[in-house]
Amino acid sequence: MKRALFLTFLFASLGFCSTAMAYEPYEGGIWTSVKTPSGETENTRLGSKVGRATCTNYVGLVKVGDCSLKAAMKNGKISRVNGADWEKSWKVIYGTKTFVVYGD
Repeated sequence: MKRALFLTFLFASLGFCSTAMAYEPYEGGIWTSVKTPSGETENTRLGSKVGRATCTNYVGLVKVGDCSLKAAMKNGKISRVNGADWEKSWKVIYGTKTFVVYGD
């Protein structure tokens, strides 16, 4: 009985992990590390400053942090945003999502 409960908990936990941030593409699974495109072309001037804001996800159950545009602008001391990207990482039970903004 204990083994059955343990296996049920284990598979349920893995299910939560694989859908931890599943509202966007390229997230979840066992191991993920991607940078999603932001739509800029080669002619886009991104700016001289970069700001980052990161949120952290533990086991797909606890999500903390401020990965908003405002936080990224503040961290990079940016007053005008020219472009933005997402960096996403998930390692078995721990994940991060970073909003990266470029500007002046």
